[in-house]
Amino acid sequence: MRNRSPIAPNVTAKRVFLAALITSATLGSFALLGAGCGGKKPPKPAEPALIDTSADAGSDAEPEDAAPPAPKSLFDRLGGKDGIDKLVESLVQNVTADGKLKKSFSKVKGEKLDNFKKSLSEQICEIAGGPCKYQGKDMKSAHEGISINDSQWDAFVQDFSAAMDENKIEENEKNELMALFAPLRADIVGSKKKK
Repeated sequence: MRNRSPIAPNVTAKRVFLAALITSATLGSFALLGAGCGGKKPPKPAEPALIDTSADAGSDAEPEDAAPPAPKSLFDRLGGKDGIDKLVESLVQNVTADGKLKKSFSKVKGEKLDNFKKSLSEQICEIAGGPCKYQGKDMKSAHEGISINDSQWDAFVQDFSAAMDENKIEENEKNELMALFAPLRADIVGSKKKK
């Protein structure tokens, strides 16, 4: 097979490099001589444009010493006031349909039911870190004379959990909200009857 390379096989890469270097030096000399003959100075090579990127650098990024963003409050993670109102609506539907709780809620209708929903929504909003202020009675006074037992409390907790599931509340938020409600048990369960 015949070598079709334009460079003869006995010419080394070093010789090719030297030939290219000599050729460019010669052409450069002629260019300088030609520029000198016409009496004009050769144009200055253009300086590369400098771009100041320091002003833009990281403008979308946070400063290194900035604190991480504060975590969202439970109120926000529950969907704010609207999310809490929906949760309360689901909870009320669940407890009024629950055989263990139906009797306790049988007289809670109309305006009384609306006030109960409003109070419960305010209470959840407040304990979840929202802007609401619970205006209702303390839990002991509110449940006085109702005689809620452990079974009813457990049914309420299950209905509350189901309402959170229905509203697609994440497990962490469910646990956090349940933990905030757990201390209320002592004031609600076993309340003495009014005399």
